[in-house]
Amino acid sequence: MSKDTKQGPSTIGSQIVSQWIEFYCYKIQKGDVIFSKQLLKKIISILDKSKIDKVSEFMAKHIIKEIKLQKGDVTYPVLSDHILKWNKINRLQLNRIKQNNNNDDCPDMFVSKHNLGCNWSELECKTYTKAFELIGQDVISSEYDEDMFCIKVINRNGIQ
Repeated sequence: MSKDTKQGPSTIGSQIVSQWIEFYCYKIQKGDVIFSKQLLKKIISILDKSKIDKVSEFMAKHIIKEIKLQKGDVTYPVLSDHILKWNKINRLQLNRIKQNNNNDDCPDMFVSKHNLGCNWSELECKTYTKAFELIGQDVISSEYDEDMFCIKVINRNGIQ
C-alpha cells in the first residue's frame, strides 16, 4: 500500500495505465504535439515581443476554427473546457475559478501559474482573451507577468 495515497499498488497501477491510455488516445485523435517546459520556454523567449498581438490573434482564430470543426458550436463551456483540457494535457497549470453563479455579471477567473516568462504569459493571456471575445463573451480584465496570467470572463451563454 502506498503511504502517500493510501491505495494499493494495483489501484495505483490501474490509474496510471488509465491516465496514460486517455492521454495517448487524445494525442492520436487530436494530433497535438507536446513540448517540454524547458523547450517551450526557449521557443517563446525568442518570439519578437512586437509580434505577440498578431500571433495571439492568429492563434485565437485558429482555436475557434479547430473547435468548430471538432464540436460545432463554440460556446463558453466548450471553449473553456477545451483550453483547460489542452493545458492539463500539456502539463501546464490553468485553473478556472467560478465566481458567484447567482449574479450574471460575476466573472469566472482563469488563472495560470507557469514560470515560463513574460512572453508566454502575454501570448496566452491575449490568445485566450481574443478567443473568448470571438465567441461573444465579455473579458472584463486580463493581466500577466513573468510567472502567471489571469483573465476574468463573464459567461454570456449562461451554461456551465
